[in-house]
Amino acid sequence: MADALFRTGATRVVLSLLERWGPGSGRLAVLGEPPGPSLLSAPPGAPVQLLSGPGQRLRATAVPSLLRLVALARRHEVVLATSEIGPGVVLAWLAARLARRPFVVSVHADLDDALAEWVPAPARPLLRLVHRRADAAVCVDAGVAGPVLANGLPPHRLHVVRNGVDLAAVRAAAAAPPRTGTHQDGDGEEPLPVVVATGRLAPQKGYDLLLRAHAAVVRRVPHRLRVLNDGPELAALQALAAELGVTASVDVAGAVEAPLPEVARADLFCLPSRHEGLPLALIEAVALGVPCLISESSEGVREVLDGGRTGQLVPVGDVAALAAALEAHLVDPHPLRAKAAAGLRHVEQFDVSAMAAGWAAALHAAVDGRGRRRGTHRRAEGASGIPSAPFVPPGA
Repeated sequence: MADALFRTGATRVVLSLLERWGPGSGRLAVLGEPPGPSLLSAPPGAPVQLLSGPGQRLRATAVPSLLRLVALARRHEVVLATSEIGPGVVLAWLAARLARRPFVVSVHADLDDALAEWVPAPARPLLRLVHRRADAAVCVDAGVAGPVLANGLPPHRLHVVRNGVDLAAVRAAAAAPPRTGTHQDGDGEEPLPVVVATGRLAPQKGYDLLLRAHAAVVRRVPHRLRVLNDGPELAALQALAAELGVTASVDVAGAVEAPLPEVARADLFCLPSRHEGLPLALIEAVALGVPCLISESSEGVREVLDGGRTGQLVPVGDVAALAAALEAHLVDPHPLRAKAAAGLRHVEQFDVSAMAAGWAAALHAAVDGRGRRRGTHRRAEGASGIPSAPFVPPGA
C-alpha cells in the first residue's frame, strides 16, 4: 500500500521486489494520484491498482478506498505499508485488521524525524499506535531501528533488511549519450565540472545547505549544480538560489525519467541530507564509480561509503565543511576518484538479490507469527506467491 507513486526510495523498493519475485507475488495498491509533484510511471505489466480517481480528495475517498483495500487484502497473505508515514499506513493497518491479515510496515527513515517533518501533530499519536501494533516492521538499516523499538514494537517483530539495487541494470542504464546541462563559456572551451544531486526536494534532503555551499565556492571554482528531482521545496529552493545570486549556475531540472546517465557522467554526486535511512541513489552512485560527497546522516550512509573509505563524509548541517569538501574536490578530484574506484567492489553487497531474500523471509515471519498468535499457523507459500528464502542478516 502506497499513498502515491512518488519518486522515493520506498516506492522503488516495493516495485523492485514485485518485479524480482515475478507474477503472482503481490499487488501494489495506490491511494491516489495527487496533482503537483511528478510521479513514477509504473513499469509495464506492474501489478498496480489505483484505489481512487486522479485528483480526488482523501476525505471523500477514504472509506471507498478502505473497502477496496480490504477486498484486495483478503486475496493475499499479508498487507504491507510501503512507508513509515502517510495516510496509506493507517488505511493499510485498518484493512489488514478487517481482513484478518498480518500488517507489516516498511521503515525507510528515523521514525521520530519523519513524523516531526511530515505529519501534523494531531495525527502523530495514531501513526505511533499503528507502528506499535504492527505484526512486523522491516527497517532498511539497523540505524533506523532504534526509534521503532522505542515506540513500543516488540523486538521479535523487527527485521532489518538493507536496501539494494539491481547493480547490473543500473550500470547498463547508465551507458547513455553525453550529459546534458553542461555549461561552456565559449566555443572550444572545456565544460565546467558538474555536481549532481537526485533526492526529492524536501527539507530532509538538505538542498538549502548544498545551495549555500555551492554559492560559497562557485565564484572561486566555477562549476554547475544539477538537481534531478522535484518536490515540495522546489519554489523555496529556486528563491534561495536567486537570493544567493547563483541562479545561472544551478539547474533544478525537475523529475527526470532516466537520471542514471547524468549521474554516471557527473564529476561529483552530492547528498547533503539532514537525516536518511539507506538511500538507493547513493548505492547507485557508488555502483557507477562516481565520486560521492555525503553528509553523515545515518548509519546506512556510513555503510554504503564504508565509513568514508569509498566517499567523503561531512557533518550533518555543516555548510562550511560541505563547501570546503566541495572546493577541495573541484580543485583536485583525484583523491575522491580513488575512493570511488574502491567503492565498486564494496557496493556488491547491496545487490537487489540480498534485499529480496531478506524481505521474503521477513514477510513469511510476519505471516507465521500472526498465525501462531491466532492459533492458525500456516506458511505463505502458494497463496501469496512470495518466494521462501533464508534471511540475509545485515553485514553478511
